[in-house]
Amino acid sequence: MRSYLCISFCLIGVVLGGPAIPETDPHGTVPAEEQAPAPGRQMSEPPRPDLPQDVAEAWKTTAQMLYQVPGTDRPFIEERRAIQNALARSLGKASAQWGMSGETADTLLAMARLNYRHGFGPEGLSVLEGLDRGNLSETQELRRAALELALGLIDPRDRPLSDRAQRMLGPDYRSWPDQQVFLALQSVRNNRFEAAADYLPLVRDRLERLPAGYAAVILPGLLEAAIATEQWQVARDFALEFRKHPALRESSAFRYLLGRAAEAGGDILAAFDSYRLAGEQHDVHGHRARTAIVALGLRHDLIGIPEARELLQRETHLWRGDAYALSVLSDLAALDRADGDRVAAVHTYGAILDRFPRDPAAALARQKARALIAEIYEEGASGDLPLSAFLQAHRRIAPDFRFQAGFDVQAERFADRFLDVGSTLVAAQEYEAVHDHLAVGRDLGLSDVSDRRLDELRLKQAESLELGGQYEEALAALREPLASGTAELEDRRSQLLAQLYADTGQTGALLETSVSAPDIPFLRLKANAYFDREDWADAQATFQTIWDETGQELPFEDAIRLLLSSYRNDDLTTTLALSREFPELTGIPQWSAIAEGLVDPAAELWPLRQDTARERMESASRTLENLGTVQPGTN
Repeated sequence: MRSYLCISFCLIGVVLGGPAIPETDPHGTVPAEEQAPAPGRQMSEPPRPDLPQDVAEAWKTTAQMLYQVPGTDRPFIEERRAIQNALARSLGKASAQWGMSGETADTLLAMARLNYRHGFGPEGLSVLEGLDRGNLSETQELRRAALELALGLIDPRDRPLSDRAQRMLGPDYRSWPDQQVFLALQSVRNNRFEAAADYLPLVRDRLERLPAGYAAVILPGLLEAAIATEQWQVARDFALEFRKHPALRESSAFRYLLGRAAEAGGDILAAFDSYRLAGEQHDVHGHRARTAIVALGLRHDLIGIPEARELLQRETHLWRGDAYALSVLSDLAALDRADGDRVAAVHTYGAILDRFPRDPAAALARQKARALIAEIYEEGASGDLPLSAFLQAHRRIAPDFRFQAGFDVQAERFADRFLDVGSTLVAAQEYEAVHDHLAVGRDLGLSDVSDRRLDELRLKQAESLELGGQYEEALAALREPLASGTAELEDRRSQLLAQLYADTGQTGALLETSVSAPDIPFLRLKANAYFDREDWADAQATFQTIWDETGQELPFEDAIRLLLSSYRNDDLTTTLALSREFPELTGIPQWSAIAEGLVDPAAELWPLRQDTARERMESASRTLENLGTVQPGTN
């Protein structure tokens, strides 16, 4: 490690434009000429000659809060305990400030300042919230604002600055000597390095005034800004500050930034080595170093797109939740498309929508995803995409886009395609999934879906199940009445229920169904149900209606059952008319003779006994029943 650090500091000298320096000794001591400034210089600075005396004196208030205090080298826990004891004592004193004494307010400010000195942003801000119920003096308000600004700029939660802190950066506080320091820190925090460029030399010169703990937090950002704006001397000076902080010297931040500097100087090998070492850490700079290796490899043709995709895909699981994670997803989507993998690109866009729904990048990701989804599903629905590929694509895309507007239409096209090729189970499952997600989305207020739309999907699901022979499942899907009350859909439901009742032998339930305008298939279901229940009159009447509608196109099976129904209903006229109307319907030679025998008066032809005539009629009836099992065109 010491060898690496020596190389690192030499690299600073080479890349950042200054001579190399030796590593500090193991005890971390600093040469006398580089030690902390004298106490008189730390607490405040000489008033600027261009400022009125009262203004210059006023700014000493912020200097006292923000600058390093000599002799404050006690352990954090010990100093914190002392402040807590002081706070406990102050809480027992009478208050003239709406429930909070001036001593209590000062003690809370001291606690917040302790956190500031050690670089604990959220903790310090939490302490300052305790001042909300106090009526602070003007001096206390100024101290609070200065601390809120300094702590807010190192808050890793990326929360906006308070109004008090933001005003410290405005024109009303232009005379504040340290305003430019914090303007620079604000720009660095927002990754607006160019905006910070002019302030960086001033920040470098005033850095020694700040507490070591706070300086350690802001140094990585300052060094990155100097590298990004190519201020190499300033960058070198910031880099040298890292050696004053043992934790920073071996940090992923330092190694990553060395890699940035080396890459800027054209030393690819040194950059790779620094990125590799930084990438071993599981923090933000380790993440940035790993992605920098991918970018470096692509930029210099050291890795191909497939390998880069694999590395970035892995990184999406290792690091989430911030702008850097979003950048990785955006880069991965671009590489997916460059590699011709549209489905993977859609999946990556879905990850952006899922993890960063409120980021402006989500709108662009949604737009790009919709365009790719439209292409994929158009090819799938038209048959240009193989069924297996279409199925795999849908199963990968659907989980991310079920609740996205318009995806239900694409998913329905997927189901229609599989229903067309006979894959009824896949189709039924998809119709159900589309229905359920639309219903949930409507309940959650995510989309506006009509009852008719939901009813249509439910009917499609039941129809697919019926075609696949899953009758009980289809009946279960139709158990609830339709919500839309549309006459057209109600008739469609009744028609489907009638078919399902016929499939499951529920003739009683079938005969109870009705539609507003019965068509031939529905009439046939009813007629067959009457026939099976030996209700010859209703069976004949219903088959007669079918005959009236179809004329010479009356199917063979319907003609047989009409003939039997009319005969058993003692309607010999209809029986004779039917037999004469369709003598060649089946192609069976005996058809005409059998039909004629049914209605030919036996007493006029043969002196048969009554029982013999009845036996002949029953025999003919059995023959006709057997004919009902014969398929058209077979002999």
